[in-house]
Amino acid sequence: MRSRSIRLSISIILILGIAIAALGFKDINIDIPGFPRIERDGTGPLGLKLGLDLTGGGHLVYQADTGTKFEVTFADEIPINGLVTTLQDLRFGDDDDELEGLQVIPINLNKYQIRTDILLDNDPRRTGLNDALVEAHGPITLFETSVIDEPTLDQMKGVLDNITGRVNRFGTEEPIIQIFGEDRIIVQLPGASGSVTEILFAEPDPQADPPAPEVDIATELPRVLAEAGYEDFEIDVRDRLLYRVRSNTVSSDIQGLALTALMTEIGPVAQFGVTSGIDDAKALIGQTALLEFKERTCSDSSCTTFSDADLGLTGDDLSRAEASTNQVGVGWVVNLQFNGRGSDIFSDLTRRISTAESQLTKRIAIIMDGRTLLAPVARAWIRDGRTVISGNFNREEARSLAIQIESGSLDVPLRLIQESDVDALLGSESLKNSLIAGLVGLGLVFIFMIIYYRMAGVVAAFALVFYTIIVLAFFKMIPITLELAHIGGFILSIGMAVDANILIFERMKEEVRIGRTLASSMEVGFSRAWPAIRDSNISTMITCLVLLWFGDRLGGGLVTGVAISLFIGVAVSMFTAVVVSRNLLQLMAWIGLGGKINLFTPESLPRFNQEATPAPAARGGR
Repeated sequence: MRSRSIRLSISIILILGIAIAALGFKDINIDIPGFPRIERDGTGPLGLKLGLDLTGGGHLVYQADTGTKFEVTFADEIPINGLVTTLQDLRFGDDDDELEGLQVIPINLNKYQIRTDILLDNDPRRTGLNDALVEAHGPITLFETSVIDEPTLDQMKGVLDNITGRVNRFGTEEPIIQIFGEDRIIVQLPGASGSVTEILFAEPDPQADPPAPEVDIATELPRVLAEAGYEDFEIDVRDRLLYRVRSNTVSSDIQGLALTALMTEIGPVAQFGVTSGIDDAKALIGQTALLEFKERTCSDSSCTTFSDADLGLTGDDLSRAEASTNQVGVGWVVNLQFNGRGSDIFSDLTRRISTAESQLTKRIAIIMDGRTLLAPVARAWIRDGRTVISGNFNREEARSLAIQIESGSLDVPLRLIQESDVDALLGSESLKNSLIAGLVGLGLVFIFMIIYYRMAGVVAAFALVFYTIIVLAFFKMIPITLELAHIGGFILSIGMAVDANILIFERMKEEVRIGRTLASSMEVGFSRAWPAIRDSNISTMITCLVLLWFGDRLGGGLVTGVAISLFIGVAVSMFTAVVVSRNLLQLMAWIGLGGKINLFTPESLPRFNQEATPAPAARGGR
């Protein structure tokens, strides 16, 4: 029995050591051949990943955009304001009905996409819209109508996967993306988005007296921003006087300090604007990124007029899109790699139009969402399925374009219906308060257990410390993005761990009262307490699974968070109460404390109990 306990103690120490090591290293990167790669790092304490309400960030709600879509191309250029006014003022039928859910999306100066709520085939607004637009804005060269039906569950899952791919590649901190109801998607971007600062310095005044000293902006700008409080920032030089700074989220105080320092130490600032990185994420999520490759035939050498032939070559035929610097390392481009089918089509296209004769009139039109990005001449036969999109991109533009292309188009159009931001400072305050609450709760539990159960309370306190370390290690290794809901479930599971220890200790006291030794009372007490501990914890874990199932389908992030953390906490608490606490008590009994019953309970016990008299045989003593 003792050798078994010693082996178990060694195992417990080993588990504890692994957990402490996992928490001790903020970044974990394990790559063992044949095993899943582990990469865990977070911005929170101990390298834990923190959620939206603890770090700040953005909360976005998208809804499937259903209704009727009109593609309208006018013969002349039409200002969007005038078109919107016309559509808003339109009335149809005897009931003077107006267009509901109106949305106007410009494609170019004479082409627009108009979306409204679903119109029936016999609706006079549907049949009369063309005539009304012609009367208000002149001839229409193209008028196409399509109905966007209610999305199916499979379509919404496809959109979910697509958005997940976009957001994950965007680089946000462990985003939470889930379907809510039948036609909505919730996107939470914790901590992450950071901010983008646009700085435009004013031209120096040549008539200034005295003249302004010459300052090397490229050298001084990083120093000034760092001293003002900017952290982990990158500077993109857009022009001699225009700079774009991507950094962590900066507060209004830091922005004010930075602007003052820039004007004092570098020179006058014509423009200083800070936008949240969440805006970049919104643009990335909402765009469809339909990429097409077409064979363009020009009517003249300048290619002012042309016709495009569809090749059946789209973004779906790409295996990879990646942003990188160009060959000279100055600008940014998007490198494309076609899959097998795409490589064959692209190879055949470049073979046909790379001849000297075809180069005069033929182009490869690369079209994104109806907009021509590039129409280069094929100078050579490209056989490996590789090509490059260049367009005077900066780093962010090239990266965003690559992500959109590789992620593909959305099966269901979405519109943003709700947006809220959580300030990073508010998140840090929530984290601080949560840590204080957890430490105070643990401290009060320790004091109560030690005062009431004495040495057994010390054992319980050690078991709770062990429990806390193991649970936090689980949170980091899985990993789990911790929100206030997860912390609430974690603290609740601490209470259940304490309950298990109390059940065991009370059963031990009952056995001590009838004359058993500490070792015997411990064994019988654990045996008697185990069914109650097992049944209560298993029922709690079943409830957690039910909550997790419903929360995952209904988009209840709060419910899901509580369920996950409580399930892990209850599972670990069973182990610590039944294995760790039991083993520690056995060790205490064997090192000579077994006869000092008064160290384990404040209650006055019969004299024969304190002298560790063996229990009567009729009671099943040892």
